[in-house]
Amino acid sequence: MRIAPGVVPSDEELINCYLLKVSMGIPLPWNWMSEKEIYGETADPWEVLQDVHWEDFHSETKFKHVTYVLTKLLRVNGKTRIARRTKSGTWKGQTSGKEIYDESSGNLIGLSKMFTFYKNKPKGRSGEEEEEHGHWVMQEFSLAG
Repeated sequence: MRIAPGVVPSDEELINCYLLKVSMGIPLPWNWMSEKEIYGETADPWEVLQDVHWEDFHSETKFKHVTYVLTKLLRVNGKTRIARRTKSGTWKGQTSGKEIYDESSGNLIGLSKMFTFYKNKPKGRSGEEEEEHGHWVMQEFSLAG
């Protein structure tokens, strides 16, 4: 699940070298991406990623960790809308998406979107469920088409 320190694949590499291959059933050269269910009633970020060694990514100046997982999107009623709810919150879109193009052919190969996790809080005086920022940020990559 972890990639070698200092190695950061480009968006194009993530699409062409990893996501496309996995979608075609081609095994990855080494298993640094694991498949995880990140949406649904059993998936909260801190539970899904509980096997990550967070102490390896803490520094005195900032706390930042990047990990890569593969997941299947849950479509609502088989339509184009994606269900991004979890047991105790929701992944909310922060960007409309960035198109990713193949550098050599110029073809559109994928899309990248940013999401922030908001944890549900107990119902307040108004009787409505409130939300609390959960400090989890996700960049989602998908294939074009």
